[in-house]
Amino acid sequence: MKELPWEVLESEALADEPVRIVHERVRTHTGAVLDYYYQPKPIQVVFTLPLTPRKTALMIRQYRHPTREFLLEVPAGKVDPGEEIEAAARRELLEEVGAEAGRLVAFPAFYPQPSFNAAVFNPFLALESRVVRPPQLESGELLETVELPLTEVYRLLETGSIKDASTALTLFYARPWLREHGYCQP
Repeated sequence: MKELPWEVLESEALADEPVRIVHERVRTHTGAVLDYYYQPKPIQVVFTLPLTPRKTALMIRQYRHPTREFLLEVPAGKVDPGEEIEAAARRELLEEVGAEAGRLVAFPAFYPQPSFNAAVFNPFLALESRVVRPPQLESGELLETVELPLTEVYRLLETGSIKDASTALTLFYARPWLREHGYCQP
């Protein structure tokens, strides 16, 4: 086992559902003692930018209670235990916008907030997405599907109107691929 630079002096679970949150008292590499609160369990999350054959994006406008705002986002959600990451991307797309996709293009996974959780976010591009049924939302979800031209999505990103960081990073990852394949201009 590798030696860690911080020593855990005390650890207690503060919550287990819907996510595990722990409080640890740690001694850092400098000898300082800190209280640290975080989500330790690594979870996988998918973020999917669905593109229709018309070069429009199926975005969602979702209420996010901590911000007290509706945010423009790509469909996203947790990967269920035992579920493949690509299958989760397809499932979330179907649940949140009622769409099925043809080909999925995966982009590099990333840690969105490693200072307080171990979540791994997996961005995808979902080509040939088509709405096939109404969304099937969870009881705590308040969202609507918003179909926008891809050029408008990138204009909103560049003007700061897309405030969700994971959506923004998914769009930034997708842009070179989209340009290379003729979906948007350089």
